Amino acid sequence: MYDEITNSIRVSVKPVYLEDQSSPDENHFVWAYQVRIENLSAGYGQAVVLHDVAPARWNGCIRVLRRLQALSRRHGVALPVTLLVVPCYHGVVATPPPYLWWLRRLARGGHELALHGWTHLDDGPAPRRWVERWLRRHYTAGEGEFAALDEGEARARLLEARAWAGEHGLAMRGFVPPAWLISRPGLDAVSNAGFDYTCTLSTLLALPGREALHAPAIVFSTRSGWRRMLSVWWNRWQGWRTRHAPVLRFDLHPDDADHPAVLRCWSRLLERALRERDPVCLSEAVARAREPGMHPATEGA
Repeated sequence: MYDEITNSIRVSVKPVYLEDQSSPDENHFVWAYQVRIENLSAGYGQAVVLHDVAPARWNGCIRVLRRLQALSRRHGVALPVTLLVVPCYHGVVATPPPYLWWLRRLARGGHELALHGWTHLDDGPAPRRWVERWLRRHYTAGEGEFAALDEGEARARLLEARAWAGEHGLAMRGFVPPAWLISRPGLDAVSNAGFDYTCTLSTLLALPGREALHAPAIVFSTRSGWRRMLSVWWNRWQGWRTRHAPVLRFDLHPDDADHPAVLRCWSRLLERALRERDPVCLSEAVARAREPGMHPATEGA
């Protein structure tokens, strides 16, 4: 069986040797071919998500977006990006007017803005179990802001973040928790706050009903050389393993254009996705979770 996908069209060819019609002694061989052509464009999407959008990470965000723009032009397709905005990143409340103008321009240009916490810092109750401690203190470097919040505190931060967005005229329909970590009470607060969607590392959740769609992420850790090396290795395999996922996410961070091996890896994976999948923003992707029978996933997976 031979299988190839180009421009969201899958062509599968199965050769069958017809022994009774062949004469090997006379170098006469007869084959039949079973050809199957499938249009995948209605079911397979890819979403690019840019994390940690804040004035302190602005330059890195611009570098990632420039690379995305170059890939978009090369393949002749529009490439919408969901930008995850942190209003008070690491406690810094200053918001330069040029940065706000930049966000509004991106939103007008077909990109999407979503909230990504309030401070992006985990100052919740101390972890009690070693797995929780490892996730919150080492795996995420203490940035999983919503990992351990009760519903009241989560609600307060969401209200503050939405007030900031409203004050600056920034529409944000989705919420993605920092490091994808969120407590059950925190998820309840997000569901009740009027957002259209949220997500974990592998699942998109349509709100408020929490219909789930399997949407694995390509994501890199760049804090050290060994992390970058493992990330490249992992994501090469992840790209192959998730090739039939209904939605494939590229969850990029501002540093992901600063390390050549990381940049090459996600660029190549994204170029392949652009040949095989429809580019969508998260709000478009999560609409598929509401469709009956559309690739269900376990909530919170």
